[in-house]
Amino acid sequence: MLAQLREVTKRYVKTEGVRDLTLDIDEGQVLGVLGLNGSGKTTMLKLMAGLLFPTKGEITVLGGPPRANRAKLVYLGETDALYAWMTPHDGERFMAGLYKDFQPERYHELLDFLKVPRRKTKAMSRGERGRLRLAMALSRDVKLYLLDEPLAGIDLISRERILKSLVREWRTGATIVLSTHEVAEAEGLFERVVLLKEGRVALDTRAEALREEGKSVVSTFREVLG
Repeated sequence: MLAQLREVTKRYVKTEGVRDLTLDIDEGQVLGVLGLNGSGKTTMLKLMAGLLFPTKGEITVLGGPPRANRAKLVYLGETDALYAWMTPHDGERFMAGLYKDFQPERYHELLDFLKVPRRKTKAMSRGERGRLRLAMALSRDVKLYLLDEPLAGIDLISRERILKSLVREWRTGATIVLSTHEVAEAEGLFERVVLLKEGRVALDTRAEALREEGKSVVSTFREVLG
């Protein structure tokens, strides 16, 4: 088992991000974590990444506490933290200096595939910066990738290239946990779908099981959360 969450609750001052959340996440799957705004998607991924502590419950990631294994997983959040002076070359030096699992050859392949321009990020569009951030994240050789809204605010062409890169880079044994509002565009990636509603699991199912019933992930999303 790659990760386990057992009756996890994260309480903020006036609300709860997730409530009594229990999930098992296996190796080698693409898991879509879907829900409306405020449903707990970002909280769940940050808890798994060791960026937040649960108020109650237990989380195990890669065989231990999330914070102890943060260097062994990838977390790509919504916040664009790239420095304005940074170029893709600077990104390579930055990642290589931080992570022993960084793969320069894969990074250059992704830069080419995603058509990331070789200029400073301050001169890039939001879509171009998003593609650079994804190239940096996917260039690490880890078992778990936590991607929180990697398509948010990105133009259609960039979203298509990002989705294709996710398919291209996914490897047997690695798991991608993907949170996105772009359900229709991403649903072909998902092997498993978890729908969150008000911090709880409203549905946990295989995407193929939905298709066998003649349903899509989009229609199920609307049915369960609409």
